[in-house]
Amino acid sequence: MLILGSASDINVAKKAVDVLEQMNVAYDIKVTSAHRTHGLVKDVMTNHTDDIDVFIAIAGLAAHLPGVVAAYTTKPVIGVPVKAKLGGLDSLLSCTQMQVGTPVACVGIDRADNAAMIACQILAYDDDELKAKLINKRASYVEKMITSQEELINEIGGENYTPSVRVEHERPIVEEELELKKDSEVLIISESYSNTDTVQKIIKTLDILDIPCDYKVVPSTRNPDKLEKYMKEANKQIELFIAVSNLSSVLAGAVVSHTTKPVIGVPCSGDLKGIDSLLSMVQMPPGVPTATMGIDAGENAALFIARILSNYHGDIKEKLEEYNNLIQKNAYFE
Repeated sequence: MLILGSASDINVAKKAVDVLEQMNVAYDIKVTSAHRTHGLVKDVMTNHTDDIDVFIAIAGLAAHLPGVVAAYTTKPVIGVPVKAKLGGLDSLLSCTQMQVGTPVACVGIDRADNAAMIACQILAYDDDELKAKLINKRASYVEKMITSQEELINEIGGENYTPSVRVEHERPIVEEELELKKDSEVLIISESYSNTDTVQKIIKTLDILDIPCDYKVVPSTRNPDKLEKYMKEANKQIELFIAVSNLSSVLAGAVVSHTTKPVIGVPCSGDLKGIDSLLSMVQMPPGVPTATMGIDAGENAALFIARILSNYHGDIKEKLEEYNNLIQKNAYFE
């Protein structure tokens, strides 16, 4: 379900609609404001969502709509910040910086197409046909890039344009094998051990929810061949990835480039309070989205994983409801 905070967000919403139509995924559209028509939001979320598995909430300015939608459901909510004032940064921070227990996966400013891609990745969990469409969509980017390159060269290449000569070279062989627990569907990948505190939040929360996971540290820029090998092996078993990094890291984007399954990004605080990590995760180009959480929001990353899996596993749904009840009673807090 697409929920718009205003009909003026139509051009952003169209990006999501185009992707959903291309992937042949059914959707509904609602227009309601978290501030001006809160009762209508409550009615939509209470009485119109029995057959909905994923929500995409689109809003600008003080974009509280995604958080309000997430408060009324235990299903995945993807927030799309809309560029209005401050270049959309106000909307972006409103979407990402959610309190513990109300996770919203945020995409880049105006990137409703990426929100729709994440929704498709979530729905593909038990839909092999949709999985194949996502794989084919990703493969089509290669031909598109080659065509774009040829057109660009024809347009700007001058007398001194000289194509480089292709010479085959072997990449370094990575001997280390990826070892995973047999029952793991979730893989946490961290850029370094400096992010251990955030990783521990994720693991602890997943453990409470009885969701098995694996954890690996792979520096994406220092050892890209190892990451590629690990991702190739992980894609055979893992259904959901969590990328954890600080600084202006390319880890989340690198993980996304090696899979068509959902990737949840968790930026960690550092010298710039995590803003550098947040922006480098969330502002992804079309077709390769990262479902970005707030800075250091390890618990919410785990809870978003649980919201996805609860669509397909009744036991996880029960555990998630129990967990939410504990939060409401202040029995568990950060």
